[in-house]
Amino acid sequence: MEVASLGSAAQSALEGLKRAEEKTLQAAQNIAAGSLNPEDVVSLSLAALDFKANAAVLKSTNEQTKSLLDNVA
Repeated sequence: MEVASLGSAAQSALEGLKRAEEKTLQAAQNIAAGSLNPEDVVSLSLAALDFKANAAVLKSTNEQTKSLLDNVA
């Protein structure tokens, strides 16, 4: 695997984390304001799943980077 692709994966995961955070904040604000819309609860749950998935990508990228560095050393 190329090192450039690892950076791209990490960048994509970071952007995904930011999007998940934005979704979480928006849904939380709507719920705190008294919204009874079920879509807000679903959005909050999906944002949590998005966050977990992107965190897993970052962890995997980190492990792959360590492996590449071990091979070079």
